[in-house]
Amino acid sequence: MAEAMIETSKESSMLYKNPSQYVKLNVGGSLHYTTIGTLTKNDNMLRAMFSGRMEVLTDSDGWILIDRSGKHFGSILNYLRDGSVPLPDTKRELQELLAEAKYYCIEELVQEVEAQAATFGDSKSDIVPICRVPLITSPREEQALIS
Repeated sequence: MAEAMIETSKESSMLYKNPSQYVKLNVGGSLHYTTIGTLTKNDNMLRAMFSGRMEVLTDSDGWILIDRSGKHFGSILNYLRDGSVPLPDTKRELQELLAEAKYYCIEELVQEVEAQAATFGDSKSDIVPICRVPLITSPREEQALIS
């Protein structure tokens, strides 16, 4: 297992001055390469990390460690790059992306996801039945079903 170390804010500030510099991110085991420019484009938690305002945790191989689920981090990066991202189709996935957008303090994405989630209505809208089993309560309904 890789040993982790914490860089001081002063060191990380000096290391991450160049916007075109690539960094290696390990977000919950999901590995990503991106530029400092992408991470610091807007005011968010990642900008704070790479501007020297926060300490950055790295492993012995130089991967910057972020203790979050990596499932939606690609969408987070694409939003930072492009200012938009295709939103998930299910309410559950939207809720997961919303939690990540809130964690990283990306307010515009939070607003977009909340607006999309509001269109889903009740929590059962994600349920897609595998099959339908009719409930027959009379011989007449049985005959109607058979014919």
